[in-house]
Amino acid sequence: MLKFSANISVLFRELPLLERFAAARESGFGAVEIQVPYEAPAAALAAAAQAAGIPVVLINAPMGPDRSPGMACRPEHRALFRAELDRAVEYATTLGVPCVNVLAGRAAADERADCLAQLSENLALAATALAAAGARVLLEPINALDVPDYCVPSFELAARILASLEGRAGMQFDIYHAARLGLAPEAAFEQHAHLVTHVQFADAPGRHEPGNGTLPFEHIFGAIERSGYRGWLGAEYHPSGATVASLGWLRQYAAGG
Repeated sequence: MLKFSANISVLFRELPLLERFAAARESGFGAVEIQVPYEAPAAALAAAAQAAGIPVVLINAPMGPDRSPGMACRPEHRALFRAELDRAVEYATTLGVPCVNVLAGRAAADERADCLAQLSENLALAATALAAAGARVLLEPINALDVPDYCVPSFELAARILASLEGRAGMQFDIYHAARLGLAPEAAFEQHAHLVTHVQFADAPGRHEPGNGTLPFEHIFGAIERSGYRGWLGAEYHPSGATVASLGWLRQYAAGG
């Protein structure tokens, strides 16, 4: 059976951050993930998760001065990335998270080679540092329609980068980004399933809850389940209304379809 986590940076925003853990648990999620946990002390987040009886399964590494979409590929942020990596290790340790997503950042065409080299270097560094905290580094491809000039705009490029790291990092596979790239998400997942450590999803277009757009989630989730994937599927969408009102899909799929 598939396991669903709530990304509480985008879901349950009707509530203060520390109250979203309990709301996710009460709504039927088995775990939570947080894009930017650094807005609250790690100890406070850990206490809220423990009080709610729900694990934190993923955080993002600090994303740099522009926040989104990361800085790991930027040579000018080399020293900053290393300094902020210490914070990622602190939060990963305190929260006990198994996965930390390292967002690459933007790279124009004429600087892409240098940026890719910097990204690989930083991913290797992060993999070593976070392994000591019991966490696995993830690399996420992001479509260039939503984020122009993103350094890793395809699953194929992400796969090549991960191959160079020889198993020390995994892929974060986002169903929404696959769709925005013009791919059939279930086919893209099957192609890269051997690399996937964590899955996220939103419907497309619009990036809202399943059923709000055009994606065939019954087929997509079915393909993921048949693949033998045993990780979490993170709901990372912008609810079209109140969060609780957007959770019809969870009642359907968490019950086995």
